[in-house]
Amino acid sequence: MSALSQTFKATLIETPMQFAEVVDKYRDVPWRDFLQAWGELREENFLKRDDIGRYYIEGGPAEAIAAVTKAE
Repeated sequence: MSALSQTFKATLIETPMQFAEVVDKYRDVPWRDFLQAWGELREENFLKRDDIGRYYIEGGPAEAIAAVTKAE
């Protein structure tokens, strides 16, 4: 896994985020690099989604936050 995908993973273990929020957080990353790193997370099946569509990685605080969030 690339360093950038590992950075994304570390972020999404801590906090569930909408895709647009991840894009905003890493706005300085070239789009092609961003998409390649995001694709690595998808290929490895790390990305999970909560009831309101936020992405998170299992095994950290984000998973607990996602578990208590319900769509209304």
